[in-house]
Amino acid sequence: MSLNSAQRVASKDIREKLSQYGIACLWGEARSGKSRSFLDASRGYKTLVITEKSAIGGVLSEAKAIGVEVDCINYQSVHKMTPSKYNLIVCDESHRFISPSQPKAPITWKAVVKFTKGKYLILASATPTSEGYGGLYYQLALSENTPFKYTRFTKFFAVYGIANLKNIGSRLVPSYKDTKVDMIKRDMSHLVVTLTRKDTGHKFESQDVFHDVSMSKKQTKLMSKLDNDSIYCKGEYEILADTGVKFLGKAHQIAGGVGVIAEPEFVNDKPRQQIMYFKKVAPKAQYILDNFYIDDIMVLSYYTFEQKYLAKMFPHTGSITKLSTGVDLSHHKALIIYSMGFSASNYEQVRARLMNVNRDTQMVVHYLVSGIDNYVLKAVRSKENFTSGWFKNETRK
Repeated sequence: MSLNSAQRVASKDIREKLSQYGIACLWGEARSGKSRSFLDASRGYKTLVITEKSAIGGVLSEAKAIGVEVDCINYQSVHKMTPSKYNLIVCDESHRFISPSQPKAPITWKAVVKFTKGKYLILASATPTSEGYGGLYYQLALSENTPFKYTRFTKFFAVYGIANLKNIGSRLVPSYKDTKVDMIKRDMSHLVVTLTRKDTGHKFESQDVFHDVSMSKKQTKLMSKLDNDSIYCKGEYEILADTGVKFLGKAHQIAGGVGVIAEPEFVNDKPRQQIMYFKKVAPKAQYILDNFYIDDIMVLSYYTFEQKYLAKMFPHTGSITKLSTGVDLSHHKALIIYSMGFSASNYEQVRARLMNVNRDTQMVVHYLVSGIDNYVLKAVRSKENFTSGWFKNETRK
């Protein structure tokens, strides 16, 4: 298998930017074949690709298909490699582990930067700015050729950020979400190569369909109890929601109708979470049984205990976090999102798992919306707009 014309152009552009600037940013929409482009661009280099664990197999398979030799490792294992062996480092899905919009550098970033300093660098992501443009500071700071020549995030933000405060508990703390987007994009535009699904010949985009699923009386009662009293006690279970963050998490779990994580008990000094399961089939699960042919669908959920519960009823289930990148689910007719996390990159990328350039049928992603799910979806879809700006020439604050 070879590259299509758009992927070849992207590869050529990447090589030119590496030659001129020592760094290139490949922002390719999910399922656009960005890995094939950066792998082709790596010809002639001694290359290490750092990516997610779930994506390693796919990257190596693509490299073999186009006749390129690279080493590949996940972000958590970079300390096992010898930096001196390589002159090109590719950080695939770079937004996931090294891109916070906050002053403190992530631990993973501190490990990765030991590999990238003094090397050619390719940053590749389908959702480079899903959580905000401020996160680009740390991605680009992996290279001494960054256009943002600031020793600390706070100095970068003083120039490119919009000062604001947010409420956490009873305290007002600085918010680093709002930035001068046009200014950031302008000052790094010379490094950016974009690749869209339209460029690479996709005929269809996944369609979103939302299904309102009413909570049971028991769910509603439990939600009300936590909202009013901040605690729920029954037998051995004690569910505490005494802060806004805790309540949000518990409400999210209750909306799934499967179980609620109680405060952990300690066994041999190690915490073990307790799960309280509802006795009846959860409303969301019953909705799937009543309305879908289960052999044709993949059901994705956020919580591990939900995945275990759903696996007893449906043949194809998985984690929305682990299966949002690096996997092809296009052999399924549709996806059902049982519960959605708060990651905008998960929202954007999981929708693309059904897509395949050779697929000639419409794809549908079904979202089951119950209780607090509306709030979660609104939050992640709002964040997703950051990413669309790269591919649609949109400008945002």
